[in-house]
Amino acid sequence: MSCPKLNPLEIPEIVSRVGDFLKRKELLHCIRVSKTFHNALAKFIWKRISIGRDNSRYFTAEGLQNYKEYIEGLVFFDHFPREFKSLQGCGRLKSIGYYAESSQDPRAPSHLSKLVKAHSFTITEFRFNCPSLQGIWSALLECTHLKVLNIFGLTILDDEVDLFFQVCKRVMYLTVTRVNINQLPSNFMDDNTDKFFFPKMSMLHLHDVQISNLSHPHTSSYCFGMLTRRCPGLRYLGFIEKNDDTQSLRQISMDFYRAAFHHRPFTLANLSELCFSRMEISDEDMAALLRQMTELRRLEVRWCEFGPLSLRELLADEQEVSEDGRIVRKRRNQRLCDTVEILEINDESERADGIVQAILSNCPRLKRLRGPRMTVTEIVDGAEWVSTRLSLIAVSLVVDVDQKTAEGKEKGRLAYGQIRKLTRLDPSNFSSYRKQLSFADLTPEKNQS
Repeated sequence: MSCPKLNPLEIPEIVSRVGDFLKRKELLHCIRVSKTFHNALAKFIWKRISIGRDNSRYFTAEGLQNYKEYIEGLVFFDHFPREFKSLQGCGRLKSIGYYAESSQDPRAPSHLSKLVKAHSFTITEFRFNCPSLQGIWSALLECTHLKVLNIFGLTILDDEVDLFFQVCKRVMYLTVTRVNINQLPSNFMDDNTDKFFFPKMSMLHLHDVQISNLSHPHTSSYCFGMLTRRCPGLRYLGFIEKNDDTQSLRQISMDFYRAAFHHRPFTLANLSELCFSRMEISDEDMAALLRQMTELRRLEVRWCEFGPLSLRELLADEQEVSEDGRIVRKRRNQRLCDTVEILEINDESERADGIVQAILSNCPRLKRLRGPRMTVTEIVDGAEWVSTRLSLIAVSLVVDVDQKTAEGKEKGRLAYGQIRKLTRLDPSNFSSYRKQLSFADLTPEKNQS
């Protein structure tokens, strides 16, 4: 930089900064510009590699050896090329993904295990989607820095169960989707052992997961509720059960809630994000859960009942805590309504009961809201909205005033004035919520946009 005549495009540090903004196709063109461009930008091409049957010819053993120091992520799609079977020494390799939905090389799991073991000190993230991966769990146990585990479409066999739960004890972020677990370990239901205690778990997402062999009266949802309550550091919890039978969904919801939350002392004090897309929980039970939470950032409970009891806890200055074996109420550092950013509640409800108006006038950090109906009268008679950071709102607005009268017109103008303060709404969502909020019915002049 001390030479003013030096061309900026010949300075590797500058060219490298440009590489942060280029796509793979653009990078492939740029590395042909000059030796400086090639040396500065090659690392971006090799940073994350996706390997399928159609592009495996682009990766040679020589190329892998020359550029393996830049590899941070590897993703395999239905194919595990021979060039990767003996790959070692990728000092930056953190993430491996393996997806074999349509077909699977029977030798791939053993090759994948070798790759994992060879990089057990660097791997932090493992994702796979395939029917079976026997042998991979022992390899993952050697990954001392593993944080993220994402599995999809898998059957965990009897001889894999213990190893699977040992791996789970090490991770911070666990996502399990459409997975069948053949059976639970023999002493899983014993609360007096810490073998199935998961102190590192921060995020747990369970979507359509089943346990095949369970003795009555235990159910899969009850067992997953027990798993949940054994994660004291949990901040995000997502539980989705794919079941179209209403009666079964209610039983599943009750079993999971009873095991995870209906116990003393409450162990999930750090929980701040809760997503129950298809669960049905009563207003009383939802209120009891909120009463024990210290902070709330995200609540997606569209099928649960969020009524006056839940609203009261959202606005409450106190919470329940366990102290010397007793449940006492203590003053909160912050109300839940002061910390919540995403709310999705009661969006199937046909009632207009003031819930939405109360939320909009008490949640200053709210960014996304889906909810039931609200009326023009509720807006006009209610307090000023403080949820001015909203980027999305999806509620049904009922125009319950006669807009032919002077009083009705005035109420319409006041309600529209509140809506106009939502200046951060995302334009990409405008067409959907424009209809739901009936903007056109509230404008002072009907023929104006």
